Amino acid sequence: MTEDQTKYEDPQYGWLLAFAAASVFVLWMSYTTSGWQFVVLFVLGFLIGFTLFHTRYGFSSVYTQILEDGNTQMLRGHMQKLIIAVTLFALILSTQTGLFGVRPEGAVSPVSFGVVIGAFLFGFGMNIGSNMGPAAMKTKEGGRTALLFTVTGFLTGATIGGAHYALWNVSLPHMSPISLAEDTPLGYIGAWLLQTGIFAAVILGSYLYKKKRRPPALPPMPRGTGFREVLFHWWPIWVGATVFAVLNAAVLLVQGSPWKLTAAFTLWGSKISDAVGFDPASWRYWGDQAAVTDLTNSIFTSSLSVLNFGVVAGTLVTMALAGLMRFSGITLLNAVMTLAGGLLMGYGAAISFGANVGAYFSGLASMSLHAWVWTLFAVLGVYTAYYAGNKLPYLRQ
Repeated sequence: MTEDQTKYEDPQYGWLLAFAAASVFVLWMSYTTSGWQFVVLFVLGFLIGFTLFHTRYGFSSVYTQILEDGNTQMLRGHMQKLIIAVTLFALILSTQTGLFGVRPEGAVSPVSFGVVIGAFLFGFGMNIGSNMGPAAMKTKEGGRTALLFTVTGFLTGATIGGAHYALWNVSLPHMSPISLAEDTPLGYIGAWLLQTGIFAAVILGSYLYKKKRRPPALPPMPRGTGFREVLFHWWPIWVGATVFAVLNAAVLLVQGSPWKLTAAFTLWGSKISDAVGFDPASWRYWGDQAAVTDLTNSIFTSSLSVLNFGVVAGTLVTMALAGLMRFSGITLLNAVMTLAGGLLMGYGAAISFGANVGAYFSGLASMSLHAWVWTLFAVLGVYTAYYAGNKLPYLRQ
């Protein structure tokens, strides 16, 4: 029986009530502390979390599928998402259109040793500890338990990466941030044509590759016409891709910057570090990548935090509706591997200006040169872990 055919349990009303109450509390605190802008950001985050549950938004699995069975369907979904996102971002950034008085800026970062090493570590870690994806939310084989270890590792790695930010991105040779649209003769139209042309070429090439390999199809996708299908089941890939792109563009309009995930984890981990006696304010990360006042101000004055609180809330509420807030035992090896994978992912993401959200999705949509470098080395990390797993089976989950 495929996941799409699984009959989910009844809603878990206890969990649902707890998550709903927590969401109302965050909404209220966001409104009283920072106003309606942050309320809208929480709602957008909630919708992103809801969408995450319903889509095959993996990263490592997209590229390992090509090797394992030649299936490129998810890769084409990624390219569709990026075409829509870069089109919307180009319109917003070129016209400087923003809500709540913001001036939108893309996710444009330097090319540095941090990007190269961090992206590779992230790709490698995601392949061996890939329980931080939508499939792990639904699996009935311990994925949700392993997810806790991955998230713990990610939080720890993102914090340590923040402490080591200067080593990789300041002390070692690095370039200034380069926007293909603003810092090259291409301009917005030229950069948009270049990137959409590359994404379209990948779609065409992957389709021809699929025709040659004739891989087995992915499990049948629901049409999304029934109430329970819309709430609980996978959405068609093109639907998820479109919704993700539109929501990220909406975040850019409201927040003034696109969706980033790792930066929120670095903030939360740094606050914990400060509480237990460390001095994160002395890290170069604070003052360079984020305001040092974020460490002392209320968490509800951080737009990234409120946005990602919404992402977490949207995911958990949907899981409770589907009756999936249940955890099963996992082996010690699985726990160690997912913790290690999360640690590599968090550390790599923190030193490379983001993960498959901030650097890959938002970075490519922002037409940043660093995002292309990040993508190349992250995919290299995925494939290195994949081939290492063939030699050392305990690396494979």
